[in-house]
Amino acid sequence: MLKRIGEKLLHFALNKPLPLSSAQEEVFLSELQTTFRMFPVLETANVPSSEAAWLSNMNRLRELVLGQDPRKFLRWDVVSSTMFIAFARFIYTELNFLKHRPDWNLRWRAAIQESPVGYPIPYIFYPASSGNLIHHAYHIAQFEEKTKVQVENIEFVFEFGGGYGSMCRLFHNLGFNGRYIIFDLPSFSALQRYFLKTIGLPVRSVAEFMKSKTGIVCVSDVQELKALLADNIGANNGMFIATWSISESPMGVRDSILPLVSGFELFLIAYQDRFEEVNNADFFNNWKGLNKNITWQNWRIEHIPDSSYLIGRVASEL
Repeated sequence: MLKRIGEKLLHFALNKPLPLSSAQEEVFLSELQTTFRMFPVLETANVPSSEAAWLSNMNRLRELVLGQDPRKFLRWDVVSSTMFIAFARFIYTELNFLKHRPDWNLRWRAAIQESPVGYPIPYIFYPASSGNLIHHAYHIAQFEEKTKVQVENIEFVFEFGGGYGSMCRLFHNLGFNGRYIIFDLPSFSALQRYFLKTIGLPVRSVAEFMKSKTGIVCVSDVQELKALLADNIGANNGMFIATWSISESPMGVRDSILPLVSGFELFLIAYQDRFEEVNNADFFNNWKGLNKNITWQNWRIEHIPDSSYLIGRVASEL
């Protein structure tokens, strides 16, 4: 009996109808589809396997944006396989960690309240949120615990590989009101702009961002990124985030991105032991040695196999 009741509740949670889209959301949907029509179908032959995988992901995302209802994008295969964790067993461990924090009721309960945008799958043991949002909250709780810095006190964030914008959303849920840059592949940048605009966050063009002290910009061009980062030199508590993203990038991409964050004061990185031919443990150990002004904390994530955190804060700030 209890099993049948549980199955009915899960079915209801997973298949709750989408609300009608507002006029403003229709505008954002139109912008998204117009942008994707301009993206060509990418050639995946004769390229390295790691690069071919991401080119295939972008092609699949283009197919779905133009052929299905983007309001349900969080249930699409390409999204669930790359950037939305729904039912992973380790989410229960992470939720339990958050619930046992002294600031659970004051901060985290409200911060992980899920939005209906994208039609996310509710987390079975905590339907007010999703597995993905809980997972991101766990990262930030670990960062705050190790650095003694709360995200609402940070002025500037650069996130490499922002998924669909969920981490950025979480920062704002926690009271962040600074400047936030997300650098990603063009297709994912377009998806981030749609998601973040639809939930009401201040997404800006590059020109608008350069003139503002707050807001979000999603970019895919390295030269634009360099200009944006140069404009933010001197911001207090500048933070770099890369949760499994930089560690899944080819060496050429790492070599172009990581020198740009040498002046940052705060770091949240998660990585897997190996990616293709690269030993990430050795790579990040060597990279730490090039940034000796940072006090690093590097440890295995016990509930996620073959993965580690690398969290840092500028030594003079400790």
